[in-house]
Amino acid sequence: MQQRCPNCGSPVAAGQRFCAGCGAQISLSCPQCRITVNPGTRFCPNCGAVLGGGMPQQPGGMPPQQPGWGQQPGGTPPQQPGWGQQPGWGQQPGWTPPAASSQSSSSRRPLLVLILFILLIGLGVLAYMYTPLGATIKDLFQSATGGGTTIVDITKPQITIVKATAGQTNALITWETDEPASSQVEYGKTQDSATLEPAQPANDPSTGASAGVVTHAVTLTGLEPSGPESNIQYHYRVKSKDAAGNESVSDWKTFQTAPSDT
Repeated sequence: MQQRCPNCGSPVAAGQRFCAGCGAQISLSCPQCRITVNPGTRFCPNCGAVLGGGMPQQPGGMPPQQPGWGQQPGGTPPQQPGWGQQPGWGQQPGWTPPAASSQSSSSRRPLLVLILFILLIGLGVLAYMYTPLGATIKDLFQSATGGGTTIVDITKPQITIVKATAGQTNALITWETDEPASSQVEYGKTQDSATLEPAQPANDPSTGASAGVVTHAVTLTGLEPSGPESNIQYHYRVKSKDAAGNESVSDWKTFQTAPSDT
């Protein structure tokens, strides 16, 4: 009976070890006892050794190998991306620690410095205006610069206790003021014909020649005495001026001269 190749069915000669059509191994030798057995035999019938049958063999006695689970063709294991490498198709990227965000913190620093500067200025202004230390600083500054707050006096002197003591040809006019001021009397038989005595105010502090007085007295002379049947009446008012030039004028008053002896 003609022997055929169990792999492709091609006829083979007796003692032929490999098929001429597909190259499959036709016969197999036991590695222990060296007897010839069929390729499909797994155990040697003579010594029981394990044979390499059950799979067609490539020429040279080495069966073809298929890549196993998780292996790459050619025996090269799959490689994972290392530190700093980009993952390939189907691979997960490696974990990379997040970089420290220094830009955001550096951008906030000028704003914080500005806010602190504004707060310090505000505290300094409050301390200067509302604390004893601020008052002391202001006094020292004014003393060093020779300056200070200039107070303008716009208050007029207050005239009180205006009185006239008349004789036949003269009269003494007295009054008081609440601050040093000048002395002057305006008088006449009528208000329209009144004259000033003295012509320039006496004790005038506004000129710097006098410090002024608070008790005033002006004597009027050359008056006309009253007669036995007629009284001579004079109108008068007093004037006072302080150092700032503020002048006060009293209301009009009257007095009568004394009768003459004849």
